[in-house]
Amino acid sequence: MRSCSHRFYFFKILLPGFLFFLLSGCVSDDQSLAVLEKGVIHLKTNQVSKGKELVIKGNSLFYWKQWPLTEKGAFQKELLTKADTIQWPSPVWEKKAYSPKGFGTFRFFIQRDNQEKQIILNFSRVLGASEVWVNGKKYATHGNLSKNDTTSQDAIPALTVEMPKEELLDVMLLVSSFNSRHGGGFPLQNTIVEKDSFYKAKERRAALEILVTFLILLFGVFQIITYTNSQKEKYFLYFGLFCLVGGSRQLFVGDTFILKLFPEMSFEVAQKLRYICYYGGLALIFLYHNHLFRGYFSKKAALVFNIIPCIGIVYVLVFPVFYATYSAPVFQFLGLLYLLLGYFLIIKALRDKRPFARFILLNLIFLTITFTNDILNAMLVIQTAFLVNLGLLTYVAFQVYLNQKIGKQKEVEFQNMAQQIEKMNQQVQTKKEEISKLLYESYHHLKSKRELVDDLKKTTYDDSISVDEIIKNLRSELLEDNQLNIIKNDIEILNYDFIQRLKASAPKLTETDLELCTYIHMGLSRKEIARLRHITVEAVRKARYRLRKKLELSADKDLEHFLNTI
Repeated sequence: MRSCSHRFYFFKILLPGFLFFLLSGCVSDDQSLAVLEKGVIHLKTNQVSKGKELVIKGNSLFYWKQWPLTEKGAFQKELLTKADTIQWPSPVWEKKAYSPKGFGTFRFFIQRDNQEKQIILNFSRVLGASEVWVNGKKYATHGNLSKNDTTSQDAIPALTVEMPKEELLDVMLLVSSFNSRHGGGFPLQNTIVEKDSFYKAKERRAALEILVTFLILLFGVFQIITYTNSQKEKYFLYFGLFCLVGGSRQLFVGDTFILKLFPEMSFEVAQKLRYICYYGGLALIFLYHNHLFRGYFSKKAALVFNIIPCIGIVYVLVFPVFYATYSAPVFQFLGLLYLLLGYFLIIKALRDKRPFARFILLNLIFLTITFTNDILNAMLVIQTAFLVNLGLLTYVAFQVYLNQKIGKQKEVEFQNMAQQIEKMNQQVQTKKEEISKLLYESYHHLKSKRELVDDLKKTTYDDSISVDEIIKNLRSELLEDNQLNIIKNDIEILNYDFIQRLKASAPKLTETDLELCTYIHMGLSRKEIARLRHITVEAVRKARYRLRKKLELSADKDLEHFLNTI
């Protein structure tokens, strides 16, 4: 009753918060549009207000393999001659079927009715290196722009450009890209925003990302400490490592914190670390679920599912970033596959009524929604306020709580099992004492049988031997035989598991062989076995010899040690 009540209150507290978070994540951001009409954005006075983002959308000009720069780097817009158009958002030249490796210029105009507020162009992600020129003047540099793939260098952070307070802005975005299968450009939503509100929001967002990432890493350390200090269950270790790897990936995705620690880190290194953390996270989350619900995958299947992400890590390490980006659809597919593996394990656990399986299923659904939202945001299918790192933190916190509950329950089960084992040991000890007593008595029992046989022989010629006395002795012998059979039956019951394992490993053994193996396994001496089976010590020695041959034991292998390892 107490457990049911606890679960009820747990659901009562968790479920409303979960649903609120889920629904808030599915509501699209309230963003207005900065519409490109014939390559021009007409910004009215009331459009650029505090805290409001304008998403750039429409068609702009695009010049493939053309820059408004001379060989000496001087600006000359007349060099832009052959124009194409490209669609915003997600303006990348791969959509125009141009080669992924190359360079070009994105161009649009901004017409402002009022120049009082300074505006910012914000590009969340840049594929390639870039320079931003406005009205013939360079305002921003992102990486090292070059027509040569050996000297062009991408940059990690987002590109932010403070625009001049002028009525007409001729914006040219020069891009070179040799590292992405999509070519160069700006793959995410790009916005126009008022300067002051932008930097305040950026600081809040960075602080939130750092805090969330720190908490995920802290949860990971806590799980590993739990594993090393108290709970020796490996699922604590694997989930702790998953938190560390997943939290580390958030550092390379967010870019803000990692660049403060390593300002000279290249784009190539950061991109490789993102992929490595992702593949490592897949392997660890599979290991976690597989150890949490053991027995549903064979060792070979588990090995295969562990090797696949390792192959991905080797691929990322060996090949250049350009080829590594081609694995992005693969790792998205693998992410879905490993989520399905998690569902397979948990549904099996639900069928077998494993503890807390329902709660883990609920949390896995939440992780699936987070993962799906991340992919759809990256593909620009939807744009929501759902923060991926916050979703990951919620999943981690809930799962850490469940791990602790599962660990405590297993600890109680272990204590109960230890008590049962202790009780069984006491029963075994009692039976052993009874067997020892019977072995002692069986010797006298054999002696009295011999005397009985002698008396029966004497009745034919010795009148002093009483038949009544012989019958009385026979009844006594039958009673002792019955006690002996009871003890033998107890021995068989106590060693049932051992006998079954022995039958499985050596199916050719007879019942007599199995009985002898059981006595040896119990640690009885040859003399004790001889008394218990009513045979001589020499007969026991020969029986052991025949048993070794059936078990195919070499001369250097000890029979007792072999039986104790079964």
